[in-house]
Amino acid sequence: MLVLTIGAIFLATVLTSILSVFIAVKKRRVTRAMKLPVRFGLKFVLPFFIFVASLVKKNADAVRRLYIDVNNLYISSSNISKGAEKVLLLLPHCLQNSECNYKITGNASNCRRCGKCTIGAILDLADEKGVKAVVVTGGTAARNMIIKEKPEAVVSVACERDLASGIAEMNKIPVFGVVNERPNGPCFNTTVEVDKLREKLDRILGQK
Repeated sequence: MLVLTIGAIFLATVLTSILSVFIAVKKRRVTRAMKLPVRFGLKFVLPFFIFVASLVKKNADAVRRLYIDVNNLYISSSNISKGAEKVLLLLPHCLQNSECNYKITGNASNCRRCGKCTIGAILDLADEKGVKAVVVTGGTAARNMIIKEKPEAVVSVACERDLASGIAEMNKIPVFGVVNERPNGPCFNTTVEVDKLREKLDRILGQK
């Protein structure tokens, strides 16, 4: 009887979480009453769906995108406001033009802002907002940079896989995720909408 009761409570919790997640996506916000079930969804339900989708090799990136979207909505609903010095902007090296001879991983100031890729425009935005921007080689390097810099909030650009895993691992730090665009395939001359980064930075800096 006890096992059945626990099972029923768990099932109800999962179903409530799933319903709250989809309401959040439809309404584009997370209300106070939805925060706990949405948080449960981010910690347990959606990661489980990502795991299953990865096993069957079907729609894994679509589920990861849902996870990133819900995470962003959850952070937005929390009305977090941080000073610029506490915010880190993480960029993948694949945003850099592949023909560029300047090494910017670990030292974005080496960028000449020539306009051949979006890095220059993003660095201009970082300067405008007063946040630190760093270019990293992948998910592991991004996590190491967060540990090194100790920011209180992060805005990160990456592919669905790296973003989803990074957000899950850094669950004590709010991480806004922005999925990069890959017109030339993965990890090669990718791009991102700078306006999306501006919107995320404005929210986390309390400017929107």
